Amino acid sequence: MGLFDYFKPVSTMTAEDVRAFLRERDPESYNLVDVRQPWEYEEGHLPGARLIPIAELPGRLGEIDRSKPTIAYCGAGVRSRAAASILGEAGFQKTWSMTGGIDAWNGLVAEGRYESELSYFSGASNAEEMIALSLALEAGNRILYERLSGDVGEGEAGSLFRSLGMAEKRHEETLRGLHARIAPQAPPPALPEGIGEEGLLEDGTPVRAGLERVRGKSMREAMEILIAMEANAMDRYIKMGRAVEDDRCSKVFSALAEEERSHVGRMADLLERLPR
Repeated sequence: MGLFDYFKPVSTMTAEDVRAFLRERDPESYNLVDVRQPWEYEEGHLPGARLIPIAELPGRLGEIDRSKPTIAYCGAGVRSRAAASILGEAGFQKTWSMTGGIDAWNGLVAEGRYESELSYFSGASNAEEMIALSLALEAGNRILYERLSGDVGEGEAGSLFRSLGMAEKRHEETLRGLHARIAPQAPPPALPEGIGEEGLLEDGTPVRAGLERVRGKSMREAMEILIAMEANAMDRYIKMGRAVEDDRCSKVFSALAEEERSHVGRMADLLERLPR
């Protein structure tokens, strides 16, 4: 199985599609979920939207009717892709991310906007394969944060990126230790096919390309992308914790999911403090 067998598209709607969808339906017949921060919601949101910040979504799924079609949106269509993936994994049958987010809804189109339609999906067949995939992606994230911390230097963002880089390194060590416990006689897990020397990020983007994309954005736009990446990591570990049969693996994956959730929260807090 090659690397990109582990990624699947997230269903999307354009802002115009969403306008038509909402115009033609009773508000009680669908879920509209805003996954931004409270201050963003207060500045303007789609009529009838329920506010559930992306970091809180896994713990608040019970507030949403799974039987209804669900549209998630954010500022630029990045966090909402991770939200759509989380909702789909939780059993929501019809979910969409609004492409371009509320910026597109308001007619603001930024050239070169991050438009990857892929969200992580674990199709790994066993615990060892899941660990190998996670190691590869954790390494890519670590490299990204290390390089970003060098770019921004001192300050709150630089401190956060350095902290996250160290956290990703700890995750790699945790995963290697887990592999040694469940397969003590086996060699270190081999990387999946399709991963080059530079590594990959959570959405399958090579580290170099991901770094160039983030460097070309304002800090606010960069944080949007990074929050979505961490949300995808959280989503991946939640899925793996549910799918793996080995109880030790399940507990480790669940703990890593919680750590990724805390990363989303820290980044969302920084986003909230950035100049608007």
